[in-house]
Amino acid sequence: MQYDKCTNMLRDFSDNELMAQILSYLWDQGSWGEIYTNYTKMKKRLHHIVKNDGKNIEKQVKELSKMNWVEIHKNGDTISLNPIYKIMIKNFRDQYLA
Repeated sequence: MQYDKCTNMLRDFSDNELMAQILSYLWDQGSWGEIYTNYTKMKKRLHHIVKNDGKNIEKQVKELSKMNWVEIHKNGDTISLNPIYKIMIKNFRDQYLA
């Protein structure tokens, strides 16, 4: 897993780095298309490494949704990656998590 699991290591991520963390989390969970991940659970896990208590996570998820890389389901309760953009997501993730 490429996302940082250390709970006492808060850090300021750039917008692209945070997007890559979100994409990596969903990738590692196998959340593609109709296979969803709980959005609240994802925010709780990622806010342990992101400063500002995860508010920027919501902002970046909305941005990823506008790019159609992330699909939000069930009134915002679940989230998954769009399989159409798999190659672009992989390249973006690899670029910013290297």
